[in-house]
Amino acid sequence: MKNIESDIINYLQNKDDEVTIRELTEQFHMNRNTIAKYLQALIRRGDIEVTQFGMMKIYRMSSRIPAKGMFHLVMDPACIIDTERNIVSYNTYFTELFSLKASNRKLYSPCTLPEEFYQNDLVDAIIQGIHGEISEKAREMKISGRLYALHVKILPLILEDNTFGCGVIFRDESRVQKLSSFLEESEGRYRAIVDDQMDLVCRRAPDLTLTYVNKAYCEAARRTSDDLLEKKLFPFVLTNLSNETESIYRQITINNPIIEFNTKDISSNGQSRWLQWNLRGFFSPHGEILEYHAIGRDITPLKRCEEQIRIYQQSIEYLVQERTRELQESNQRLIEELMIWEKKEGRLLEREMWFKSIFNNITEPCLLFEQSEHGEPSRIIEANKSACHILQYSHDELLSMVSTDITTEEHWHEYLECYAKQFAEDQVIRYHGVGKRKDGKKLQVEVSAQRFRVRKKPLVLMICRCPEEPV
Repeated sequence: MKNIESDIINYLQNKDDEVTIRELTEQFHMNRNTIAKYLQALIRRGDIEVTQFGMMKIYRMSSRIPAKGMFHLVMDPACIIDTERNIVSYNTYFTELFSLKASNRKLYSPCTLPEEFYQNDLVDAIIQGIHGEISEKAREMKISGRLYALHVKILPLILEDNTFGCGVIFRDESRVQKLSSFLEESEGRYRAIVDDQMDLVCRRAPDLTLTYVNKAYCEAARRTSDDLLEKKLFPFVLTNLSNETESIYRQITINNPIIEFNTKDISSNGQSRWLQWNLRGFFSPHGEILEYHAIGRDITPLKRCEEQIRIYQQSIEYLVQERTRELQESNQRLIEELMIWEKKEGRLLEREMWFKSIFNNITEPCLLFEQSEHGEPSRIIEANKSACHILQYSHDELLSMVSTDITTEEHWHEYLECYAKQFAEDQVIRYHGVGKRKDGKKLQVEVSAQRFRVRKKPLVLMICRCPEEPV
């Protein structure tokens, strides 16, 4: 059953208009009497409402609160009124407020409206509430000879017999007056706490005159509260900056109620003093400024640290600039030296190309190879074109060989025994030798050889002449 009721409620919630019982029977494929029973249960619970036009009934989601649940929701004086403007139910608080007799306090025992209801158009508002209009208004009502300030709220209800009614809830705002003495005591405790604060606290009226200063404020200003209150003074601001501070106060608006700013003055010891202020404005519901509240704290040590940091940063920046200038000068000198070396390197490369060109264009075979002090064989490091042609090796092949690879073994031993020892620096020796070509044929050669050093390494330049054909 609950599933069917939930489905009906969901269907009505998704419908923009009211529905008829015929539409519901077609939607849920049930007969008219069964749907009517479910609808009647939902009406009794206050979930839906029914309006009758002639013989036709229109159903919709209820905008009314079920009467039986209202007293569980309120803790103020309240009563329920039916379409005949009779009170059908009320709670204990209502009885106490309107001094009703105990015999009338029983639930669901109808009674007429008390005469106090016929004040300030309350009955008209009740009639509108019965017809479905919610209202809420502050009213002054005289009850049992006493004037009450009541907040009256009227809610449309659906009663147990499925008829319309309304609930009237009275909230006694007069009780607020009883709290005034308590608030005064709280204000006194608050002032005592604020007076003991180390921060500087003050309040100002809209015209910026001081209305409250705490003990720390007076001590810092070196004045009594009587000297400060009801005066438009800014004791922690240099005289020439008073107008600037006043303009800061004027920047407080309802959309910008909090501003933080700093002030500077001269303390009793003759040194600069910095204070940081947190300024807040309090406004009326209409947006008018009611009061300024400012709290200040001494930030002089912080400002001095900031000044020391600033000086330190300036010193660091100066040192960085000097070091940068020195590095730039060093870099400039290095660039100049590099340019000189590049020029020298270019000339050396040019000379090397000239020498290689000359070396390769010598018509006689020329070989350049490494050799130890004792004439032991070592690798060939250069050969000209004529040497490659006579020996029948490519240039790369010759550079991968040693000097013994192009001489016969007998001649090499003779060379070591007779000629290698004759080498001296910058001295040319001449001798007859035997060379060996790639194809194994021997060459009779006349050799002119000279040993010299390059970076302390002994090298031998050998120029050969071949007077005969190879055999």
